[in-house]
Amino acid sequence: MARIDGGELLTRTLARHGVREVFTLHGGHLDAAYQAESARRLRFIDTRHEQAAGHAADGWARTTGRVGVAMVTAGPGVTDVVTAVANAYLDCVPTLFIGGAAPLRDAETLPLQGGFDQLALMQPITKWAHRITQTARIPDLVTQALRVATTGRPGPVFLEIPIDVLFARVDEERATVPAYLRPEGAPAPAAAAVERALAWLAEAERPLVMAGGGVWFSGGAAELRAFAELTGIPVVANSKALGIVPGDHPLSGGGFGTLAVLGQAGNGPDAVLLLGARLGLFTGGREASFIPRAARVIQVDIAGEEIGRNRDVDLGIFADCRETLRALARAAEGRRWPDRAAWQEAVRGAHALPGQLFGAALAETRRRRSIPSGSRTRSRPRRGRRRSSSPTAARRRRGWRWRRASAAAGSGSRTATWAASAPACRSPSRPRWRTPTGRWCAWSATARSGSTSRSSTPWRATASRSSRW
Repeated sequence: MARIDGGELLTRTLARHGVREVFTLHGGHLDAAYQAESARRLRFIDTRHEQAAGHAADGWARTTGRVGVAMVTAGPGVTDVVTAVANAYLDCVPTLFIGGAAPLRDAETLPLQGGFDQLALMQPITKWAHRITQTARIPDLVTQALRVATTGRPGPVFLEIPIDVLFARVDEERATVPAYLRPEGAPAPAAAAVERALAWLAEAERPLVMAGGGVWFSGGAAELRAFAELTGIPVVANSKALGIVPGDHPLSGGGFGTLAVLGQAGNGPDAVLLLGARLGLFTGGREASFIPRAARVIQVDIAGEEIGRNRDVDLGIFADCRETLRALARAAEGRRWPDRAAWQEAVRGAHALPGQLFGAALAETRRRRSIPSGSRTRSRPRRGRRRSSSPTAARRRRGWRWRRASAAAGSGSRTATWAASAPACRSPSRPRWRTPTGRWCAWSATARSGSTSRSSTPWRATASRSSRW
């Protein structure tokens, strides 16, 4: 009967569920995973700091729509990814953070990179945090972590795997990798809600779609474009969904800031379909700076508790964004939609207005960035290297002087001690310094030899103001 260790089980489970990239920084607590046979199916992207690994996993998930995975060592490795975990939690980004830990048997013994509760640190900023205590449970708990991260409203999860659990071996038959990861179907909207939403959008003179991360992570980009083209309704998106409708598309209105420009012009939307975006600071907050108070708001979200946050909505749909867009598109095919060319042009104009106002400044910035590196420096006359006057640079120069003086006069000589406060030597063959009285002096050859004897006259300073200095 074959026996495999926890590192093999971990990498095998990740690969089985479609993970291909793991952002990490090597740590001994995780060596079993790095050395596993299944690790060859993964691409370990080694960073220089755990912060970079955490943010890279977060950025990978935002960019690809797939779960991002970061693996860090125990103790300081875990604390270094806290900001990345919190960022993924606040922005609802599906990420899996795996942290090493000291051996379970060494609890309360002040072990290496241990001594504090990593789960307590992670629980407030994750959807789920768990410590694996049995090697045979690694496959199903890693699968559970991926399921939690990607099901419903996405978010980060944290798994702690102690080093003795990761290195321990178990019978392969006792630790099978689950094949089922997440439900096949997502929650769909009620038919009555779909009909009501379409009726309001058809009646509106200035309807608008506000797309958020819920559209992107549900895989509803194609459905959104199809619905917008069918109905002629312009689309704006936040940073997590920007690009779902390409920027050169006639129905693209750019970011949510376009609504602020429309509001200033007194031409805000009168009906808003809010898809997978929460009502907070970046959607105008509690004020009506983005969405007019008189506008009808239809909010679609996979998290029912988000519907109606910070302002009343006229219709709340608790459903998956992609499924909702599919239902809306099917129902919209049998309707006649008015021509909204003027409204589409107004949205495009509001999106383009900041560029028109600041076009000259932006062009100048692009011009400066296009100048080859160093060309502006070469156009000036050469005047030698400029010395920084900052306190840090001054302390650094004093350190250089000390090292040069010590090497020239011998580390134990009185001359070396005196020269610690002297300016840097300009000549490598004949060091010099300025005395407290302002005279330029140079060491004799015996002083440079390292002798500290008075007979070698290390104090025999030769006054020199010759041109060679």
